[in-house]
Amino acid sequence: HTRPLRRYGALALIAGLGASGAVAGDNTPVTQCFSTAQTRDKIAAEKLTDPFVAMRAAQERVKGEALNARLCQKGAAFVYEISLVRQDGHVVKMLYDAATGQPFSPRKSD
Repeated sequence: HTRPLRRYGALALIAGLGASGAVAGDNTPVTQCFSTAQTRDKIAAEKLTDPFVAMRAAQERVKGEALNARLCQKGAAFVYEISLVRQDGHVVKMLYDAATGQPFSPRKSD
């Protein structure tokens, strides 16, 4: 059974990598997201994992389909924010450590 979203995955990834924004909370580190060009530069300069690796891992974890990914810096950590649609149709966001490709778990000291 072919999902119509699959053919738009690469376009959604590129669009998602181009999004940027910042979020601040009481004790939450400021999050800065990067443009597509900045993302390419950061991946090379920081030797980060390929975003597709994190997207595939996230898809397997939630049994869904990745819609997009964007590189953000959360405190000192680089993370991929990945949006996925689960089989039940709900859209969820997951954070993956861009250095390791593993699910992101913030340390309390950040």
